Amino acid sequence: MAKEKYEGLISGLYNRNETYFILSAMLFIASIFIGYAFAGMLEPILGKMLGDFKRRLVQGELQLTTFSLFANNLKVALLLYGGGLLFGLVTAFYLISNGVFIGYTAAQFQLGDFIIYTLPHGVFEVLGIIIAGAAGFKLGSIVINILKGLLKLQSDFSMSNQVKYLLEANWDDLKDTLIMMGIAVVLILIAAVIEANFTIAWASYMKGVA
Repeated sequence: MAKEKYEGLISGLYNRNETYFILSAMLFIASIFIGYAFAGMLEPILGKMLGDFKRRLVQGELQLTTFSLFANNLKVALLLYGGGLLFGLVTAFYLISNGVFIGYTAAQFQLGDFIIYTLPHGVFEVLGIIIAGAAGFKLGSIVINILKGLLKLQSDFSMSNQVKYLLEANWDDLKDTLIMMGIAVVLILIAAVIEANFTIAWASYMKGVA
């Protein structure tokens, strides 16, 4: 019974927000391919960023611990979600910029090695980012709906009651975004645990077998 309820929750959540999930996935995945395909052109822009990241990693400024990885990706997820407050424009920007950087980074390594080192945690991380992006786009649509409603307020009725009704009308949609963010955070945490504790061992084993 609990399993059916859970599956119903997930399927219902997806069905109500399918457009946002597809938009988020398309932007992010397309940006990864663009970053990979046009890595040479992007070198002047992203080469310094990647070099600085490597330097900080080597010098110990960045730690590949569960907490640091989770905190970094949580920051990205929150920016994707919060970007919805600006009609989803910031959400789109962060999806595209992160996707392009991942694609560019992949082009700097042997593709097989990159896949081996990113696959275990990457599945959860990518899903988390896409879901956070979808939540951001949904939040953007809520903001637009509320603004439209505010423009239609009638002076001959109680303003406070009209605003209250407007907020209540969008409450279920807002709950959807919070549930989506909750799922995204869980996926990002799983990704951080795997990357910090299992990815290197997995990659060494796979390269040894190969």
